[in-house]
Amino acid sequence: MEKEILKILKLHQNEYISGQDICESLNVSRMTISTCIKKLKEKGYHILSSTKKGYCLTDDNDVILIDHIKAQLPDFFKNIEYFDDIDSTNDYLKRSPHQQGDIVIAQSQTKGKGRNGKSFHSPQQKGIYLSFVLKPDLTIYDSLKITACLAVSLVKTIEKNYPVYPQIKWVNDIMIQDVKVAGILCEASLEMNTARIENMIVGIGINVHSYTMPDELQNIAGCIEDFCTTKVSREQLIIDFFHIFYQDYQNLQTSSFLDFYRQHSYILHQNITVYENNQTYTAYVLDINDDASLKIQTEKGISQLCSGEVSIRKKTSS
Repeated sequence: MEKEILKILKLHQNEYISGQDICESLNVSRMTISTCIKKLKEKGYHILSSTKKGYCLTDDNDVILIDHIKAQLPDFFKNIEYFDDIDSTNDYLKRSPHQQGDIVIAQSQTKGKGRNGKSFHSPQQKGIYLSFVLKPDLTIYDSLKITACLAVSLVKTIEKNYPVYPQIKWVNDIMIQDVKVAGILCEASLEMNTARIENMIVGIGINVHSYTMPDELQNIAGCIEDFCTTKVSREQLIIDFFHIFYQDYQNLQTSSFLDFYRQHSYILHQNITVYENNQTYTAYVLDINDDASLKIQTEKGISQLCSGEVSIRKKTSS
C-alpha cells in the first residue's frame, strides 16, 4: 500500500492532494492512509501534512518507481526487485539463484561494497545502488572487458544528462575533477576446469545528488551534482544506463567501446604508482590494450597489468 500511495504522491509531486482523494483512488480508509504516510516519513521521504489540504510530496524527494523503469528497459532485463534498505545489493543476489538480466535496486545500503573489501557509502535518496546478473560467454581472462564496458556505459550516461566530463580510473572508478563519483564491482563464479565465467554479479554505485560526505571521504568522493546545477532523476539515469550498456554489451566481442574508454581514461599517458602485493613501484601508462589491461613502462621494462592484480593512483608531484 505504501508503494501505491507513493505513486499517487509522485504524480502530484510538490502539490497537495487530499487524503479523501487518495482513499477513493485506493479504496482504503483514512486511517490506512495516515499509517502509511507515517511509515513513508520514517523511511526518509519528505511529506508535508495539512488537515485542510492533505499531503504533499516535496520536490526534494527523488522517488524511484520500479514499474516506470521496468516499462522502459530492453527485454533482456526481465525482473527488477526494489528495497528501501538492504545490506548489499551484490550480496543479496549471491544469496539466492537469479537469472541473467535480473536487477535489484536499493534506496540505501547498510553494507555497500567496493573493490578490495572497501565499503561504498550509500545514503537514502542520494545515489543509485543496484546490482544485476550477467552470464557472459567469456573466460576469467577476458572479464576485464566487461568492467571496461560498464565504465564506458556509466560515462556515456553521465555525459548524456550532465554538462560534465567524467573519466575512467582503471579499473572500476568514475572520476570528475579528481574525485570519485561512481564505482563498479564485478564478482564472478567460475567453471573450474575451463576457467569460464558461469555467473557474474555486477554492482553499480553512483553518487548523484549533493550531500555532505563523511570525514574519511572528504576530497576523495563526491557527487555528480557537486559539479553542475543540472538536476536529473535517478529513474532517468538508471533507464539510460541500462539502454547504453545493453547496446555495448551486445558488441562486447568486438571491443568497439574501447576507443571511447581510452579517450576518457584518467591515467593514460600518466605517471602512476602501482600498489601490488604490499609493494609499490612507479610506472608510466603507455596504452590500454584490447583486453582492457594496461601496457606500462617501468624501470624494468614494458609489462602488462591485469584486473585484480593492482590498485592504482595517480602519482602526485612533490
